[in-house]
Amino acid sequence: MCSNDSPSEKDDGTTEVQPLLDSYDTHLETLRLLPLPQYRTRELHAATEAVRDRLATSGFVPPSQLQHLLCVVAEAIDDVRAAAMGEPDRLPEAPRHPVGTPRDEYAMTPEERETALDGLTSLQFTLVETPTLPDGWRERLAGHDADAAPS
Repeated sequence: MCSNDSPSEKDDGTTEVQPLLDSYDTHLETLRLLPLPQYRTRELHAATEAVRDRLATSGFVPPSQLQHLLCVVAEAIDDVRAAAMGEPDRLPEAPRHPVGTPRDEYAMTPEERETALDGLTSLQFTLVETPTLPDGWRERLAGHDADAAPS
């Protein structure tokens, strides 16, 4: 251990809220630009905005709400991985990211795939940093539903 190394001043699981809010704002803008089907973009945006808003108002997000967004992100990643790959001149002329298209008809270029996976993975890392309960509430809520914490 280097003499400049020191343990974190904060307990594990506590995070500054404003940098997270800024990250969620960035993710909301990025989601609009990702090459995903419109239905998936709307779903991701709504779930991300709900988490961001809850974090802004109460400083934490219920675990079930984080889990919901994590599931939406995981489904989007699965869609991207399952999408047909091709060069831009060989992809269908019809809208490649239409509303309600089944993922087996979803097509993208390798560059679009990389962009989408980068954006979605970045959102996952932000989710991991999001506090689920304010300090001290974990002990007070022992034996109760964590989602019932006051806001």
